[in-house]
Amino acid sequence: MLTKFHIHQTQEIKEYYEQNGYVIVSKLLDDTLIDHFLKQYNHFKKRRFYIFRSQDTNQRELLRTNGQGFMEHSIINPKDLLLAKSFTSTVEKCLTSSPVSEALKLLSGKDKHTIWQNMFFDKSTGTVAHQDHYYLDTEPAGRLIAAWFALEDIHPDSGCFFVAPGSHRGEVIENTPGVKLYADHEDFVARTQRLIKDNDYYLKPCPLKKGDVLLWHPFTIHGAFENLNPQYSRKSLTAHFIPDSYKIRHHKEKFTETVPSCNPEILFWKRNLAKEYLEFFRGYAIYIFRKVT
Repeated sequence: MLTKFHIHQTQEIKEYYEQNGYVIVSKLLDDTLIDHFLKQYNHFKKRRFYIFRSQDTNQRELLRTNGQGFMEHSIINPKDLLLAKSFTSTVEKCLTSSPVSEALKLLSGKDKHTIWQNMFFDKSTGTVAHQDHYYLDTEPAGRLIAAWFALEDIHPDSGCFFVAPGSHRGEVIENTPGVKLYADHEDFVARTQRLIKDNDYYLKPCPLKKGDVLLWHPFTIHGAFENLNPQYSRKSLTAHFIPDSYKIRHHKEKFTETVPSCNPEILFWKRNLAKEYLEFFRGYAIYIFRKVT
């Protein structure tokens, strides 16, 4: 049984988040907004020769759907896709809707937030249990807020999101000093599994309903189960938000300026479009090279 709150239950939301390291806000996204997103997505996924970077493979992938009509690979930063404005604008509207901004302000106490990274999943790719702190966080640590947006009713067999309630109050796994960023990733995954076992953490599945949003702490252990039934998709967005006035950990040199979104209370990092177009077309060359070698 999932505990959910409506956005007006402000005290209950804050207390639950502080105690459990996550909270689910019911129907935070309006159905009309989601339906518009899905309409644009259905147009976008017909672009058979579009190349994008996948979050699950960390490589350039060609836009393809499986026998059920679902994209097998997730998209990293779908809001920033080039030459796909109709689709990216609906991503932005979902991530920056006013109710989302209200929930963020409630948890952080800050009026403005900057989106660090966003992802789109049509089908669950499965995600190992982890703490976001290892990959991305604020400085001082522990102020990042992440959110998972359910764009349809999520079936338990679809490979739904999971959290380990209360794990944010336990040990936090740090990057190994002196080791290149993420070079110790395999060790991090193994240490996380030991942490779960040693503390007997329960990995709680979260089959949300359409429009529900789950927000979690960067120290909270979470991930996604593997898809158990190919007939079920798991359409969802994920985003990570930095509250105003906090610095970012690890990647300071990459992010310097922000630009407003359609909601002035939520910002994006300023993009170098010339560089991105170069990378976009370079992606085609990389993809073709991988396929012919």
